Amino acid sequence: MKTIKSLLAAIGCAVLALTGVLIAPSSASADTVTRVTAPQLRFTSYNICGNMCGNPNHYDNQRRIDQVVAETSADVWGADQIFLSEVCRSQYDAILAKLAPKGFSGLYTATLSGYPTICHGSDYGMAAFVKGPALETTVLDLTQGGESEPIKNPCIKSRLQGRITWSCSIHLYWSASPTLRDAEARELAAQAKAWEDAGIPVVLGGDFNAPPASTMASYFYEPALGGGAKGTMIEVDETDRDYFTPACLSAEVSQCRSGQDSKDGGKIDYVFLSAKYFANPKADVLPMDTKVSDHKLLRGAATWKHSGQTTGSLSS
Repeated sequence: MKTIKSLLAAIGCAVLALTGVLIAPSSASADTVTRVTAPQLRFTSYNICGNMCGNPNHYDNQRRIDQVVAETSADVWGADQIFLSEVCRSQYDAILAKLAPKGFSGLYTATLSGYPTICHGSDYGMAAFVKGPALETTVLDLTQGGESEPIKNPCIKSRLQGRITWSCSIHLYWSASPTLRDAEARELAAQAKAWEDAGIPVVLGGDFNAPPASTMASYFYEPALGGGAKGTMIEVDETDRDYFTPACLSAEVSQCRSGQDSKDGGKIDYVFLSAKYFANPKADVLPMDTKVSDHKLLRGAATWKHSGQTTGSLSS
């Protein structure tokens, strides 16, 4: 479980300022993302800190559950897919019980089980929820050896507003040393590309535990964004000029390896989307709810590429 994410974020803030991009310039202003104006494909990524933030004298578990469920409501965000990190089995069960009548499917993956001090002895792990039936599921075990717990990530194949898509809830290793995390990221990116090459769009949402300028993130960002990027994906918050690095601002580019902070002053939470299939990424990070988590909730949105749409109707 997480122990030193604040150090990662601090390092990220120092490194991030060095990152620039090489894509064509644009005069677009910072994005404004609301439930009415956002692109029609909606995602929510949230590390709910379900065990570490479990003190009933401070944290409100029912509020945590209600907040996740509310993300699917049309008058809140209308999320099609939700990716959760650090989830107790009981929390997953409670959320799914509320989302199933709304047409959602879920997949839970335990990373720790049977510890009396963790989730009151029940399973602890990861969860993904998608609107519509699950066509197929798999668990990506990215454990390299040496992690303090398995790095297992649930993935669901479903129809995202009509198009078959693989969607995974991601939590990469939280160690100060990037070695294991970078290896996990390389393996995850390779699997995403294999799905893309098979003609299937991919969504990766979760807590990646390193900033946008890191080697980890280079496995996902497209090469045009610089800094050694070698990936095939766009990130939902890469178009928000309010959080561009100085290098990106001076270059007047339209996309940047950056984004609003999600934990301890740095960005470590992401929603990555296959660049071959998605376009018009937008994002918003909500203020931290200290009754729920030590992370901020990330909302992302996009359109299908070549759809001709920049906004769309909300999911019910």
